[in-house]
Amino acid sequence: MKKLTLIVLSIFFSLSLFAQEAKKDFVQVYYFHRTERCATCNAIEDGLNSVLNTTYKKDLQKGNIIFNSINYEEDTNSDIIKSYEIENPTLLIIYNKKDKKEFIDLTDDAFSYAKANPAKFKKIIKSKINDFFR
Repeated sequence: MKKLTLIVLSIFFSLSLFAQEAKKDFVQVYYFHRTERCATCNAIEDGLNSVLNTTYKKDLQKGNIIFNSINYEEDTNSDIIKSYEIENPTLLIIYNKKDKKEFIDLTDDAFSYAKANPAKFKKIIKSKINDFFR
């Protein structure tokens, strides 16, 4: 009977840890783009990859930050395109915190600075991601 109780408690403990892990807070970065991309569109994704893979490499590996580059012209992505009402190239940062979602649209900043002033673009991305982790 003791053995069975220990097994049940072990299963319960494991499931409760899994449930906590499934509800952890995280940031999603979505870059929606066309099939054919201009130099600025490429600079946006390059800048994002640079920031995420240097400053936030561990957070990416742990799943605290998730980055998705999505072609909104492909039918395979239609559900997410509809849910965010994407019609043009768009950069969103979505805060998933305590079962609530809040998003920031950084499209204007991305197109203003990714190519013309990459350092400023990267600084903006870092600032918005850091706001989440404070």
